[in-house]
Amino acid sequence: MNNLKVYPFQPIEALLGFASKSGKITAGDNATKDKLKKGNIYLIVLASDASHELIDYYTFQSVKKKISLICAGSKLDLGLAIGKSQRAVVGITDKQLAGGIINLIKEQAGMD
Repeated sequence: MNNLKVYPFQPIEALLGFASKSGKITAGDNATKDKLKKGNIYLIVLASDASHELIDYYTFQSVKKKISLICAGSKLDLGLAIGKSQRAVVGITDKQLAGGIINLIKEQAGMD
């Protein structure tokens, strides 16, 4: 799993749903790559069962572009949370919302 820590999905599930309803996400690989190129992604959420190629790509991009990346839930979990079919990656396009999700993960992991 490329040394990525997998975080519990349940704490962020509702926030992902809210982000989706607010139009503050990209859903899926192509949409997320497009927004990454434009510099409009503030958090990358990867499914724990994403392919190694996707994990490598988004890990590299997160370091290169200094964007936070978390791994949480399965492709099915991510898709259901945002009201779509399975998705391996979701990008958060709102800085405050991304910060809220990151802070929630830190709290749940006892890192704060």
